[in-house]
Amino acid sequence: MRGAIIGFGTIAMGHMVGYSRVEDLSIAADVDVSKERRSMPEESFGLPAYSDFAKLVANETLDFVDICTPPSSHAEYSDLALAHGLHVLCEKPVFLPAADGYAGQLGRIHASDRVYYPCHVYKYAPVLAAMKERIAAPGFGKVVGAHFRTLRAGHAKGVPDWRPHWRREPGTSHGGILRDHGPHSVYLAMNLTGLTPVSVSCLTGRLRDGAAYADTEDTALLRLRCEDDVEIALHLSWAAGHRSTGYSIMGTSGSVVVDGDDLTYAADGVVVRTSIESGFDDPSHQEWFQRMLLDFTAVVAEPERGRDLIREALTTSFVIDGAYASADGGRWVDCRVPEALLAPA
Repeated sequence: MRGAIIGFGTIAMGHMVGYSRVEDLSIAADVDVSKERRSMPEESFGLPAYSDFAKLVANETLDFVDICTPPSSHAEYSDLALAHGLHVLCEKPVFLPAADGYAGQLGRIHASDRVYYPCHVYKYAPVLAAMKERIAAPGFGKVVGAHFRTLRAGHAKGVPDWRPHWRREPGTSHGGILRDHGPHSVYLAMNLTGLTPVSVSCLTGRLRDGAAYADTEDTALLRLRCEDDVEIALHLSWAAGHRSTGYSIMGTSGSVVVDGDDLTYAADGVVVRTSIESGFDDPSHQEWFQRMLLDFTAVVAEPERGRDLIREALTTSFVIDGAYASADGGRWVDCRVPEALLAPA
């Protein structure tokens, strides 16, 4: 299948590495609003680059688009692609609330016969894939709790050619760290534990650079309440003194902890420690995209699998929306997705 990348920034470079390793997929062109960024695919990859979507589809025969732009343009490009009969891959946050909630975009996805694929790439980090295997092992038992930690010394900078601090611009990012890194933690919590959040409690704040970025939070503390009253705690911050990523999940008869590339698994009184290089310090996550893109091709072949991915992405957005609603004092907010949004009319 031939595709085009929309938005040729840092994360798009990671996507390009993945495409170079998947035989059934190729990138034929790029769209970017920045003239400087359009020169990158032309000079580095020999790809034509267009300033807008209309020029892209007028000149290229495509099967899919891969949306790597900031959040504010995800829905626009998604709708354009579906209207032109193209499969869609979309970076997080996949869904943002609109005037009609989520009904309009979901309706257009359901009405299409194309695959809509969320780029939830953290699921394909090797050490987290190994963590999921340990949780599914017979000796682990039932999940009873979890804690996820994402600490950064600052927000990730965009490319210097186009508004490098867009993550702190509410009109573009639609939030701070909660909207930016929060989706990774929420969809991972569901993917690793097999649990679905039903309510969320959240506190947010600015611990650093308050005056410069007064409209976006740099720190968020969330509690997700899932089925059977299992709670998952998420700690996100751009105000840490160092970069650190960790995940801990407890079961009735085992536990598994990931700290960067290091995995510790305990069950039946036996503790096993191993290290699985996973590249958490690479902001482009280039080593993870091959596995994700192979899964995309599998979903194109079996499109019914796409329903669960839409549910995962929509639930993630409902949790983040609920967290923002809760952040004025930490009250519990229902974050369940109405089934009517998930069922085609």
